[in-house]
Amino acid sequence: MMFRKSIVLAVTLAVLTAACFGPVRVRVDARFWGHVFDVGHIPMWAWLAAVLLYALPERVQPTTRRNALAFALAFGFAVAVELLQPFFGRSRSLGDAVNGAIGTGLALTGIAAWRRSGKWLWRGGHAVALAVALTVALWPAYEEWRGIRWRQANFPSLGDFEHEAELKLWRPQGGSRGHPTNATLTRARASTGEQSLRVAGGAGDWAGVNYSAGDKDWTPFRALVLEVFNPREPFTLFVRLDDDQDAAKLAERFERGFELTRGWNRLRVPTVEIERGPKGRRLNLKSIRRVAVFTGDGEPQRFWFLDNVHLEAKDD
Repeated sequence: MMFRKSIVLAVTLAVLTAACFGPVRVRVDARFWGHVFDVGHIPMWAWLAAVLLYALPERVQPTTRRNALAFALAFGFAVAVELLQPFFGRSRSLGDAVNGAIGTGLALTGIAAWRRSGKWLWRGGHAVALAVALTVALWPAYEEWRGIRWRQANFPSLGDFEHEAELKLWRPQGGSRGHPTNATLTRARASTGEQSLRVAGGAGDWAGVNYSAGDKDWTPFRALVLEVFNPREPFTLFVRLDDDQDAAKLAERFERGFELTRGWNRLRVPTVEIERGPKGRRLNLKSIRRVAVFTGDGEPQRFWFLDNVHLEAKDD
């Protein structure tokens, strides 16, 4: 019996170790998948807690002591994993350890509730607690999924900024620690519809917004079009596009600066020009991953409004 318990525990630890320390490469919608992976710690550690409770020697009594020891061992493993993950190319996360503790607690309390014969109040209460915990844990992933769903439903529009879900696709970037960029929906300006994206570019480097393009195919389209309102003095705004290749260096991506005058500016970038942007290769228009719109290096704080970002069809 002890041999079988040891095998079950060893297999469980091996599978969890491989899952926690193995390489994970998600380059599309990484925030969504990151939240999904975070939630995955709940069932993983629930499984570990149940196995530990099963594998503990029978002499470990009473039940409260067995449960406490199983919880301590499972949570200790979760903490150890988070401390060691940076040595394996993974990031350390307090939230993952917390989710591990939640999964451990839900498993042990669930086992205790279901062992109470006829005590449906305990079982029902545990089911409610389980539903609430999973809802709270899954909510960030759901919010990211709303943005992905908007992108799927509205492509080739990349942003009309009429919906809160678009803020999960268009995120602020750059500035400095004391002056980060901020991006909010506003009714103060709009080229189409009722709202636009107000960008308060933080003082510092590369302040603006970047859009998660989701590896969409841009080959059927003639141009990328952006409408930008500049309420103040002229400045240069850069447009950058990345495909599914490494775009860390300027020569490996498309990037172009536009001089913004006061008022509304219509920026139009032909896809032919985008494709020829990198030096030494062609940008892969079948898999556009990112669009970034930003000011340059060491710029003061800039305010501008972005609206009606879309792809222009070839037959328009």
